[in-house]
Amino acid sequence: MESKFTEVYQNAPAEGKETECEKVSLLLDLMIDGEASPEDQQYFNRHIEECVPCFETHQKQKLLKGLVSGHLKRVIVPNSLAHLIKAKIQETL
Repeated sequence: MESKFTEVYQNAPAEGKETECEKVSLLLDLMIDGEASPEDQQYFNRHIEECVPCFETHQKQKLLKGLVSGHLKRVIVPNSLAHLIKAKIQETL
């Protein structure tokens, strides 16, 4: 199975070699959302252990996600509304 990072990284511009920090930046959202592969997690964690700016960016993103998710309320909607929304989405596809 190919990792998500590899998929993203392959779509990056071919010119020039990206720095390790740029690679980690591409992985940041996957890490915060818990969607990174084990290989990507290992690569990411190894890098931020040695790179203070990337570590700080990771900490800020985690804090921001925690603040946002802490202020969102889960609203239960009637099943009919959910079906109507799904039907409208299917119409646009």
